[in-house]
Amino acid sequence: MSKSRVSEILSELEKDGIIERRRLIGKNLAIRLSSSKFLSIGIIKAAEYPFVVPFVRSLKDKGFIVDVKIYNNGLDLTRDLATGKIDMGFSPLVTQLIFQKIFNDFKIIAGGARGGGAIVGNSLDSYIGSTALSSMELWTMLFDPHLDIVEYESPEHLIMSLNTKRTNAISIWEPYPTILTRNGYKILHRFDEHNCCTLAVNSRLDSEFLLEIYYDSFQKFLSQKDRWIQDYSNLVGIEYNILKEATNNYIFDPIIDLEYIKKNLRRNNVLV
Repeated sequence: MSKSRVSEILSELEKDGIIERRRLIGKNLAIRLSSSKFLSIGIIKAAEYPFVVPFVRSLKDKGFIVDVKIYNNGLDLTRDLATGKIDMGFSPLVTQLIFQKIFNDFKIIAGGARGGGAIVGNSLDSYIGSTALSSMELWTMLFDPHLDIVEYESPEHLIMSLNTKRTNAISIWEPYPTILTRNGYKILHRFDEHNCCTLAVNSRLDSEFLLEIYYDSFQKFLSQKDRWIQDYSNLVGIEYNILKEATNNYIFDPIIDLEYIKKNLRRNNVLV
C-alpha cells in the first residue's frame, strides 16, 4: 500500500473521530485511538477497585469504548498516565503527586478507597519489602523511619522474597495480606485510614464530565457491593471469596481532600 493511500486512510479515520494524530519532534507522527470515543483506564491488580466495574459500564452506556489495563505496580501505571499511554488511572496518590510535578499532564480528581495495606510476615527485625514510590513504601516509612526497606517491582516478587526469607516481612496491599494470612503469615501492622490510590485523568479530557459519571457509578457500587465484586473478580482474576474478605479492609469513598493530604505530606517532608 502506498504512503499516500495510508495517509488518506488515516485522514478519514481522524475525520470520523476514531484516531488522533500528533506531530512529535522532527517528522515523527504519533497515532492513537481518539479519546472522544475510546478510553483506556489503568488499575493495579488489587482488591481496591471493584467500583471500576460500574464506572466502565456507565462510560460504555455513554457511548465510549473502554479498555481496562491491569498493572503490577503503581509506578508503571502512573508513568503511562503521565506520558499519555492511558487516559485515566487509579494509582497511589503519592506516586501521582511526584509525577505531576514533573509532567503536569494529568489531574487528580477523586478518591476511591482508604486503608487496605498491611505489613505481613514474621517480624519487623530485618528487611521489609515494598514497591517503589508506592503508598505501601510511604506508609511503612511513616510507621517506622528506622526500618530497612527493600524495593521490589511486583507483588509476586514481594511474596517470593518473603517465602525465600530474603525479607522478614513485606508491606503490601489487599488481597495479598488476606492470602498470606491464610498461608500462615501474621499481620504485623495495618494501615487503616490512609488514602491509597486516587483517580487521575489526562488533562485533555473533560474531568468534570468524567467525575459526574464516576460519582454516580460509585453510588451504584455502594448500593450493590456483592454484585460488583463478583464481576470485578472476573476482571482481575482473583477468587471471589478472597476479594469478598479483602474488601472488608477498605473504606470506600470517592471524595478526597487533596489540599489537606498535600499539607500532611509536606509536614512529613514527603512533598516540598
